[in-house]
Amino acid sequence: MLELENARVIGMGNDRRVYQDPQNPRRCIKVPRYPDKGSRQNQREQRYFEGLVRRGMRDWTHVPAYHGSVATHEGLGLVFDLILDGDGTTSRRLREVCKDSPASLSDSELIEELASLYHYLDKRWLIPSDLNDRNVVVQFISDQPPRLWLIDGISNPDFLPLATGVAWLARRKIARRYRHFLKKLLKGGQLTPADYQQLEARLWGA
Repeated sequence: MLELENARVIGMGNDRRVYQDPQNPRRCIKVPRYPDKGSRQNQREQRYFEGLVRRGMRDWTHVPAYHGSVATHEGLGLVFDLILDGDGTTSRRLREVCKDSPASLSDSELIEELASLYHYLDKRWLIPSDLNDRNVVVQFISDQPPRLWLIDGISNPDFLPLATGVAWLARRKIARRYRHFLKKLLKGGQLTPADYQQLEARLWGA
């Protein structure tokens, strides 16, 4: 059983706590925030990602690679790649980058990466359950364009998750949630009205 008492906490939500893997600093472990209660989000995410692996998922371009589960003193942990910048620091959330260092991510780079992330999700039927600027991080590596990663909120929370295995249903759900995400970025000021309209036209011909 893996001990996390001295591991570095790199994130915390309502339901889960995220540690840097003490045995592999390039990975992270998501565990229940309240071990006695467990984590429905962990259970749902485990089912979803194990289904992706069975389906032959190999391309982890915008979503951290899943490495299975591990027993910890804080309950079942899910192991994923930890997204790091080129200097080894943990990549920051999109919200933080746009607020604290907007010059590091140009409007054109953000548009390109938002389009790339959408096409990635659409092509692989990856349904985001909670798509927002706190669950998307921006990775900066020298001599490479910035890359967006969706690090959390990936699963289909529907009671009858039919869309998970039906391409056209999955893509319709992905498009609806991504459009809502772009509207939130517009409202939050991360996207200008012109950039928002450009993405709408580019992704859906609107």
